Amino acid sequence: MNRENSNVAEQILAFDRVLPFEEQVEALALKEDGSYCLRFCAPDAKTVEVIIDEIKYPCVKSEEGIWEMAYPSRKGIQYVQLLVDGTEFLTPMLPITYGYSRPYNYVALDKPEESFYRIKDVPHGSVRREYFFSEVTGEWESCMVYTPYIYEKETEREFPVLYLQHGHGENEIGWTNSGKVHFILDNLIAEGKAVPFVVVMCNGMVQTVKDGGRFVDFHLLEKQLFQDVMPFVEQKFRVGKTKEMRAMAGLSMGSLQTSIIGFTHPESFSALGIFSGFIRDIITGGELDMSGGKPSENAHLAFLEDKEEFARQYPVCFRAMGTEDPFWEHFAQDDVMLKEKEIPHIRKEYAGAHDWNVWRMCIYDFAQMIFKGDC
Repeated sequence: MNRENSNVAEQILAFDRVLPFEEQVEALALKEDGSYCLRFCAPDAKTVEVIIDEIKYPCVKSEEGIWEMAYPSRKGIQYVQLLVDGTEFLTPMLPITYGYSRPYNYVALDKPEESFYRIKDVPHGSVRREYFFSEVTGEWESCMVYTPYIYEKETEREFPVLYLQHGHGENEIGWTNSGKVHFILDNLIAEGKAVPFVVVMCNGMVQTVKDGGRFVDFHLLEKQLFQDVMPFVEQKFRVGKTKEMRAMAGLSMGSLQTSIIGFTHPESFSALGIFSGFIRDIITGGELDMSGGKPSENAHLAFLEDKEEFARQYPVCFRAMGTEDPFWEHFAQDDVMLKEKEIPHIRKEYAGAHDWNVWRMCIYDFAQMIFKGDC
């Protein structure tokens, strides 16, 4: 009996697939020729469109009022945006995640050649949502915490901890809901390829209030991490409180937060993971910066002036990206800077773009590199 679960549509709202109801139809349908199509029941609509990778695809209406389009099939996970008569809607017939700063539909197609993120017949850890009061924001905040299965068994053991960040427009559920990091680590630990460690995922889109308005200041994560998150986690969980027992990683915006925080506080972390990753600050003062700041002076880059010190502080610095990433120009510029300064690090490319299909592979590889000492 094959006990490997290929339920790639598992989501935060439902583990099982959502079945059609009340005249609804299955949104993702497999055709006889092996291709897929998207289908939506909207008999009174005048137009139905789907946006995928910023490309708008029109749907065609049948006599039964079912709108259909050929899915531009790409295996793995892909965000999709449904437009009915020009207005954005969520459909309950597709899985829901959080992206682009709001709930968002996605399509998940199985990739038979990739099983590392599937739920398998191995011991499973736990994912829990924790709540803490932030002195930085003056509000209650939330974080997700993964503990490996052995955490519940070896009750006297102290575990290493990875502080893992999402990207712009996402939040603390991204790495479990879309990234499947808990299943990835369950499988790696069971195979003996990764050291059991705890993962803390907090919301890097830190909201604050200024002049009566609410906005995001991603720089506040640094202060919140040290002032609120780490003390809370270290008090409640059996995790290491030393540099050797901590690591930090992040994707996209989270990679920039990792670079800034990691370079500024090398005494606090032993390894860095920079996924689809930015070394220089391309956000501050740009269109994604809601704080209205001026372009960054990149003060954190001063840490790169001493290559021997960098190597001593970070024996593991892993930087990876997809070969089709639209931010490749920025990665190439960082490549030049790191080469000129002779900064030692591990660099890897994956086939893919700026999405979870790449980031899943990033954490899969990074998890096998960290905490290999006497933790």
